[in-house]
Amino acid sequence: MNSIPPNILSLLADADIAGVDMKSPKAVVTHLLAHGEKESILYFYKPNSIEFDFAKYNEAVEVMKKQKN
Repeated sequence: MNSIPPNILSLLADADIAGVDMKSPKAVVTHLLAHGEKESILYFYKPNSIEFDFAKYNEAVEVMKKQKN
């Protein structure tokens, strides 16, 4: 398991606090884009691909939620 960058966890926490539906990657990506986080979104894509990595996204959300508690 790779370590999730702290800035990614912080962005996810900010989205969660803002009331974004964390079960919806599309909602989170839309939120991040609205805040100018184009580069950060690339973290959630498979390397050298345009395919979103749902497992990576779900893992990052899980880690972020555990850190909040």
